[in-house]
Amino acid sequence: MCDHCGCRDLTPVARLMDEHDRLRDLSDHIRRHVAAGDDTAARAHVEELLLVLGPHVAKEEGSLFPMLRRSEELVGHVAVLESEHAGLYDAVDDLDDVSTAAAQRWRDGVLQVLHDLGEHMYKEDFGLFPAALATLEGRDWDAMDRWEEQHSSTGTATLFRPWSG
Repeated sequence: MCDHCGCRDLTPVARLMDEHDRLRDLSDHIRRHVAAGDDTAARAHVEELLLVLGPHVAKEEGSLFPMLRRSEELVGHVAVLESEHAGLYDAVDDLDDVSTAAAQRWRDGVLQVLHDLGEHMYKEDFGLFPAALATLEGRDWDAMDRWEEQHSSTGTATLFRPWSG
């Protein structure tokens, strides 16, 4: 985990990075269950992962990304990350369409989602968050805290719904 640039000293980024740590832990559990052929446990952990991922993505797209888009240098980077969010969302939706009879196809799809999620988090941890530290000001971090507080209390900080498979 990235701790070299001081990003974690900012509470909003620390929360995002803590969520990344949780997503990595869940990804490891899912991979172990898939490798052991325990689809029931893997599916339960996928559902838990989506419950963490939904508010996390909403926080980034609803608060952090719009602030970073104000910097011309970061517009393209933010667009790439938003596109990756959409791709993850589509890939998760595709898992819903895989019948239990096609268990290996589901496992392969889950492993691809986890791979893509890991690559995406790496870009944020080592690129986006340090850029945010260098670009945003105190009032921006305060605004992010307010956004998160407002949306977490209303339940509107969800993008990924719990997987129903």
